[in-house]
Amino acid sequence: MHPLQGGILRLKHPSERRPGLPRERAFIFWPRFLWETLSKHAVIIGMIARLLLLKFAIMRDPASRTYMDVALAPVSGDEDMTLDLLANTTGARAAVAHLKKIAGLTGTAQVA
Repeated sequence: MHPLQGGILRLKHPSERRPGLPRERAFIFWPRFLWETLSKHAVIIGMIARLLLLKFAIMRDPASRTYMDVALAPVSGDEDMTLDLLANTTGARAAVAHLKKIAGLTGTAQVA
């Protein structure tokens, strides 16, 4: 994708102003435009660097492969009706009941 299409680089010109506003002076417009562009790109580069450092820290951590919490744990047995996400709404309860009914009719042991 071209940088202009992706929004990475914005082209502006001093004559592109709202109707009724005077044309901006070039020696004020261009330094400000350059500063805005460089500062925005510096923020983007800083965020990318921060995310990459976080990624490498997670990859180096030996416990990251064995990490497990409630959101990542597989649902087993009748645990599906104790989780808030599946027990608080009638639609979710109906969906779980439907899956259990299908599992009972087809003879599958585990409801996904």
